[in-house]
Amino acid sequence: MTTTLLDTSKGIVEFSYRGVGPAVLLIKGGHSTRETEFSHSSLIYEGFSLLTVSRPGYDYTERSTGKTPVEFADTIIEVLDHLNIERVNVIAISTAGPTGLALAAFYPERVSKLIMEAAETTGRMDEEGNKLLYTPTERILLSSLRQLLKLFPDVAMKHLLNKWTTEDAEDYLEKLSPNDRRFIYDLLDTSRSGKGILPKGEQTDFDIGHLETPVLGMYSQKDKKVQYTHALLLKSLVPDCEIFEVDADSHLIWIGKDARQVWDKRLEFLTQ
Repeated sequence: MTTTLLDTSKGIVEFSYRGVGPAVLLIKGGHSTRETEFSHSSLIYEGFSLLTVSRPGYDYTERSTGKTPVEFADTIIEVLDHLNIERVNVIAISTAGPTGLALAAFYPERVSKLIMEAAETTGRMDEEGNKLLYTPTERILLSSLRQLLKLFPDVAMKHLLNKWTTEDAEDYLEKLSPNDRRFIYDLLDTSRSGKGILPKGEQTDFDIGHLETPVLGMYSQKDKKVQYTHALLLKSLVPDCEIFEVDADSHLIWIGKDARQVWDKRLEFLTQ
């Protein structure tokens, strides 16, 4: 994938911009890199252009570009200005949720719609678990897990799924199709710790009760990583918000028996 580096007022930020048509901004979740694919690239073939901005601490994006969601939202606006993009549809995944909300809250004139895909509404709700995400020990563990993936892929994937599903991880893995198993393998294989944002930087300390932007939240009841309470909070606070409950067995709402419904719902929301 061809990427571009932009020297913003807060530091270097990496992004890719592909396709022709209405712009969709994709902000990936924690440990995702430029190679991590959640199937959103197919939006290009549906008539959209896809702008993917690497989060602070990942790929070549410097941590200084956003130590809080609000600061990173400011940086993203500089990217939009550089590309002469007036308005975007935003898709925020997992821990990128607060950044998506910050964009909608502070730049409503630049955000047409916001989709929260298994996305945190506030980092505070999972603070205890998130404390483990950005430590030297965690970096070593993630690196070891990728090595294990090469030798014993099922063992490595089950270790990951134990944190992402309320179901039995072994049973869940056995039910998956070869393509879905490949999705998890590639997700783990492309994950990196980088110099990721500390948990305190992911917390939503601004008011989302006055958002003017239409919001679609897609969540699973069986998501162990981003619990369904995030969906309930989003629905209770945001005036124009629809929650689509995904019949998925884990945090990975992009695979499994309801994956097509997720794709169709996303397209419907973007085009309506």
